[in-house]
Amino acid sequence: MKMGDIVHLNWSPQAGNEMAQNHFGVILSVEKFNKLIPRIVVAPITSKEHPEFGGLRIPVQTNNISTSGYICMDHIRTIDPLKRNLQQQNDSLTPQTISLVKSCLKKIFGF
Repeated sequence: MKMGDIVHLNWSPQAGNEMAQNHFGVILSVEKFNKLIPRIVVAPITSKEHPEFGGLRIPVQTNNISTSGYICMDHIRTIDPLKRNLQQQNDSLTPQTISLVKSCLKKIFGF
């Protein structure tokens, strides 16, 4: 599993207005992190744009065009892939979309 891979997982339990139930998501953490620690950093994918979130919703563009929607950068979570029944999909973000994700992460975390 590496940054940009598309996954399907159970986002529950949730609190407040967090995503819940089964949804697609995108891995944000790098492969080295994912191998060393039994957790991954992910963001869910939603079908709704929500323009009020500004640059925190990134349109999904993938290599296999089997996933569509918007990456919810305002819902980043660290999860245990085994406990969330994570299923890797045969799809990943395009290099251009990964670049947008990295740029957004820099804005969020200030690095």
